[in-house]
Amino acid sequence: MSVEKIEQRILSDAKAEAERILKKAREEADLVIEKSRKEAEKRARQIRTEEDEKTARACTQLLSQSRIEARKVYRNARENAINEVFANAKAELGKIRENPRYPDIFFRLAAEGIRNLGQDRVELEVHPADRPLAEDFIRKWGKNPGECIISTRTVMTNGGVIVSGPGGTVKVNNTVEARLERMEREIAARVARILFSEGGDTGGR
Repeated sequence: MSVEKIEQRILSDAKAEAERILKKAREEADLVIEKSRKEAEKRARQIRTEEDEKTARACTQLLSQSRIEARKVYRNARENAINEVFANAKAELGKIRENPRYPDIFFRLAAEGIRNLGQDRVELEVHPADRPLAEDFIRKWGKNPGECIISTRTVMTNGGVIVSGPGGTVKVNNTVEARLERMEREIAARVARILFSEGGDTGGR
């Protein structure tokens, strides 16, 4: 599986996770409202005369408070949704070295970083575990000796590479963490479209 497909799956999972959280929040909000509605109906049956107006007001207040509580449940779900999606995405990318296709993924990230950097001489900053992959990449890259070397600087990453110019003056960060960070806006937008869509709030019930 390519890194692009992994990223697309993360985006798809973000949508599914947001929908799951939304469903759970609605169920919790419905329980809050239903519990209060039953209590209000119980009190309403006890009203016999105009002297029980105080009880009637209490029922109305109880229903109002239940709707406020339901909105709070839903709002908390909204606030937690994106963080939960990001945590799942980080966990997914954190295991990328275990992917049997990780060598191909590493090669693509390195090649993409070199193209984006646009310099004749580049250095690869990699995690120590990825040094053999970097060496293999350089052998297969087909450039003149010295045009692509492994930097003495290492990077503590779950995968990927930082491509830099000589001395590390200009860099393209193509680690999985950096790519996830660049994806955050799109993930947040997808989740927000679901959780903040019109009709998504239970406050009007």
